[in-house]
Amino acid sequence: MTTTQARPVIRSQPMMGSVVSAHVHDDASSEFIDAVISSVFEELSIYESMFSTFQKTSEISRINLGDLHILDASREVIDVLDACFYLEGISKGAFSAHRVDGSLDPAGFVKGWAVERASRQFDIAGLRHWYVSLGGDMQLGDPPLDEMTQLHEWKVGIADPHHHGAVVMGLSVERGAVATSGTAERSSHLVDPRSGQRCHYWSSVTVTGPSLTWADAFATVACVLGENGLNWVHHFEGYSAFGVRSDGTLVTVARSGEIPHVNVEQY
Repeated sequence: MTTTQARPVIRSQPMMGSVVSAHVHDDASSEFIDAVISSVFEELSIYESMFSTFQKTSEISRINLGDLHILDASREVIDVLDACFYLEGISKGAFSAHRVDGSLDPAGFVKGWAVERASRQFDIAGLRHWYVSLGGDMQLGDPPLDEMTQLHEWKVGIADPHHHGAVVMGLSVERGAVATSGTAERSSHLVDPRSGQRCHYWSSVTVTGPSLTWADAFATVACVLGENGLNWVHHFEGYSAFGVRSDGTLVTVARSGEIPHVNVEQY
């Protein structure tokens, strides 16, 4: 299963308050690919049932209601909350898994984590050329051969937060992740947990890197940090960021050799 087929198998369905979409370009039977996609979507559904704050039976809801102690939660819930508390520490409070009322809500972390974790099923099944997108955030496997350029690359368009249907930048991406936080997918919703105020400096921030778990979380933190957000992302080995200010200005930051890098994959 190392060659690519002309027509990818594509499936999508509502998930986690958005739409999840899977694209597979491998030369394998559509029945086999469809079965793997179904398994990926099923795993995502399981994670939604664990972490959703809208489902009263989820573990997060039960923890918030006092019906479940955190230490009695599933391994996945404990791992996600542990990572959230770690991120809160390294961001000095710019990220938080708590709402203003003190209740738990790890949605700012768990979506990227869930997609990256579930998408591993493609590799396990021997499929190479795939990607999964949830709300515009993407975990990508090995890119297929582009017949026009004769290069192996994914072409990813980053939505313009100020002009519906337009793109602000096109990226050529190999295996890895692309995540955007801001107003393109939804109306302005990011709040600085330190002040309770809405974040307005960035209309959107896009982060690329090897892991959607961290790219998604870093994009959220960068939006909250405002002017210093892009430089903050570049502290992490393998991750880069660019942003669109509220006035429409596109901003990129060159990686500086003076920045002490942190490898979060070792966390």
